[in-house]
Amino acid sequence: MQKKHIMDYKKLSKQIEEQIELLFDELRSGISEREDSRAFGAMIEKRITEKWTEICEKLNYEVIEIPGRRTIFDFACMVDNTLVGFDVKTKDLDSKKYSDGGVCAVGNLLKFMANEKGLFMIVEFGHEKSTGKNNSRDIEYIRVVPFHCLPEDIYRIENLGTGQIRLDYTINQVWGEIDWKRSHKEFFEFFCKRVIIRYNRVKAVAETRIKLIENFIANGYTLFKFK
Repeated sequence: MQKKHIMDYKKLSKQIEEQIELLFDELRSGISEREDSRAFGAMIEKRITEKWTEICEKLNYEVIEIPGRRTIFDFACMVDNTLVGFDVKTKDLDSKKYSDGGVCAVGNLLKFMANEKGLFMIVEFGHEKSTGKNNSRDIEYIRVVPFHCLPEDIYRIENLGTGQIRLDYTINQVWGEIDWKRSHKEFFEFFCKRVIIRYNRVKAVAETRIKLIENFIANGYTLFKFK
């Protein structure tokens, strides 16, 4: 029986990272700050997508048409018959600025990884206010990594819709802890348990609040309070 080919996640990440870095070499310092972090992130994404076909051709990967808004990734390609989707995240390194670390909904991630057998990649840009130019930002680092290879304690599930996945640290902070050999199955084994724990907590809170509302109705809407 022919042995199944195992993708080299570290090599793939490095190849994509190097090509993206080339796009921003001349802009690494003094990029226009834009009006907010979302606009800055959109500018970064646009620059990559405009050159994405060239990047894929250079690496001999099959380029995939830029997806619509309903997908969890911003651009994609086929590598070893696997759909690889990349999601761009920009991180303001100013500790005083809030960054929620939001990635995608739990259900959408599991559909992509399990149903489509896709590889979900994070492309993280760490940036901060430029020391050389006013109203500009400097890119401090660019990191590319498979989402499922991140350390277990980085993932957080919040009760938003089907459950929103957030990251508690930047990719750069945990770079030395990445498990480049982790399989999708190994990821599912701990991640799904974590999701169930979170949903059970949410369920318990919801049932308690339902009871409080029912009591409020039964008492003629005279007094309401959360315990």
